[in-house]
Amino acid sequence: MYHPARGRFPLARYFSVFALLLAACEQAPVEWRALVTVPRVAEGAVALSADGSLGPDTMALLATRVAVPPGPVCAGSLRLAAARGMVFGVWWAPRSDSGVRLLAARSADGGRSWSAPSAVDTTDAGVGGCRREPASIAADSASGYVHVTYALQATEGPGLFFSHSMDGGVTFHSPVPILYGEHLGSTSVAADGDLVAVAFEDPNSSTPRIGLALSRTMGHIFEHRILPLSDDNDRAVHPLAAVHGRNVAVAWQQAGSDGTTLAVRAGAVR
Repeated sequence: MYHPARGRFPLARYFSVFALLLAACEQAPVEWRALVTVPRVAEGAVALSADGSLGPDTMALLATRVAVPPGPVCAGSLRLAAARGMVFGVWWAPRSDSGVRLLAARSADGGRSWSAPSAVDTTDAGVGGCRREPASIAADSASGYVHVTYALQATEGPGLFFSHSMDGGVTFHSPVPILYGEHLGSTSVAADGDLVAVAFEDPNSSTPRIGLALSRTMGHIFEHRILPLSDDNDRAVHPLAAVHGRNVAVAWQQAGSDGTTLAVRAGAVR
């Protein structure tokens, strides 16, 4: 049955698996450089650049200083992005039925005040309340779009989803699936013009591993899903994505026998 509110079929999880198999027969969409691993020694949140370099996450620091957006906010769920002189926020808002709503707002004064919230996704069918991974947000200076990715127990099944705003965070399009699966983990989205990259924890793997979805159409369609991107031998979690021009990078925490490291894979989109 078709769901007009979300624009998806309940069997879409099988279609996404077919898309993965089809993509495997095509030329690799990214020409990757060698995987680099570094010890996890930095304090606080880490940001990734498209060339694979790491640095402090200024948006995470700003999130601890801005005013709380209007209405109830799940503690620790606020995530920020900035572009064109605006700050954009996304967060989970608890509902009385133990579900949540995913809301977004924008600020023209560095986070001292916020616009009225816009709904990104209000169809959560879960009962976990605020016990879920924060969403990820990217604001693109080139296009003016605001992109959001997140994990959700949707009415047609659990999975990882994407939505974007074409009017600077005022309204958001109906969400589309990145990948369906039972294990709801964290995501990271990055964008530059027509290229959108979503790094994610695989929702269908018993051992945590990282995948990447790529869109060349500003997030309207995700033409490529690369899975796995991480090494199956180690536990890979908490992905980060970055893009600039045709350069793309993905980082993640990798736990193996020699302790926890940060793994970084960078390359160029073909």
